[in-house]
Amino acid sequence: MRMVLGIDGGASKTHALLLGEDGAVLGFGKGGCANHQSCGLAEAEAEIEKAVQEALNGRTAPIDLACYCLAGADFPSDYTMLQNAMEKNPAARRIVVKNDTMAAMRAGLSRPWGVVVICGSGFNSAARTPEGKEIVMPGLGAMSGDWGGGYALAEEMIRLIMRAWDTRGAPTLLTEAVLDHFDLRSVEELLYRLYHDKIDHQKVMSMVPLLFETAEKGDQVAIDLVKRMGVETGVTARSLIRRGGMEALNPEVVLGGSVYKGQGSLLIDTVKAEIHTHYPGVMVKQPKYEPVVGAALLALEALGITIGQAAIKKMESTLPKGLFIRDSISI
Repeated sequence: MRMVLGIDGGASKTHALLLGEDGAVLGFGKGGCANHQSCGLAEAEAEIEKAVQEALNGRTAPIDLACYCLAGADFPSDYTMLQNAMEKNPAARRIVVKNDTMAAMRAGLSRPWGVVVICGSGFNSAARTPEGKEIVMPGLGAMSGDWGGGYALAEEMIRLIMRAWDTRGAPTLLTEAVLDHFDLRSVEELLYRLYHDKIDHQKVMSMVPLLFETAEKGDQVAIDLVKRMGVETGVTARSLIRRGGMEALNPEVVLGGSVYKGQGSLLIDTVKAEIHTHYPGVMVKQPKYEPVVGAALLALEALGITIGQAAIKKMESTLPKGLFIRDSISI
């Protein structure tokens, strides 16, 4: 029986999943940072190897293909470097390196092609056409024309709070919510602590759920910001549909990342409205599985294996529980 490895590697964690060609899960492993831009190539290699060896669990039979879906695979030079690094101590006969967006996309699609927009701490997006052409947006923030994700939303929340405080902007319930969140007494104290780096990156990110809670209370400033994120998501998805020549194909659009799990339906409703105004037949979805499952499915498909319902059922019956996100993925 042929076997494949799927690896999903990001800045904080790495997952590796070993599948048989029949879909059966044969092993699962975990590691730390796999983004060479965040922790350096040597550490990334070590953490990927840790996850792979845990998934193999002493297995010595040759693995046919390993698909590495890695954060930090942004430019052609990154792909070359990562391909060479993964081939130094190959886990399989054949090595494939992709951007990590591809794993998240495949984890939500019912077929091998479609669109993904990811809104976690940052913002990224990609598409794959029925012919196999892959389009990956740079996802490098303002310098690549991108806006969105948790940190961008947190920064904008702070800007709106400051403008409400000095009367350049409208009053907002975000002020009280954020001050309470950080146990602060005034906007001046918030500004001081931010300026002097007394609130770290993760603490700033922890503000984002407050945006959705405040929008649910009817605060117009919060509502407008949530809608802005929804419109940006929809515009990005439409761009990828157009660039992939999929306007008449009704591709599935997968929304991945923690921001799309925010309280209330306003964000998702705005995304769908923005897409459906132009492409009414498109189905907007959230992933059913963690991205590593998508990486493993990509590995099977790279071997030319068609993944039918029997293989999906076999995989789901043997999949570690933590790799399921939800049972229903249409939204």
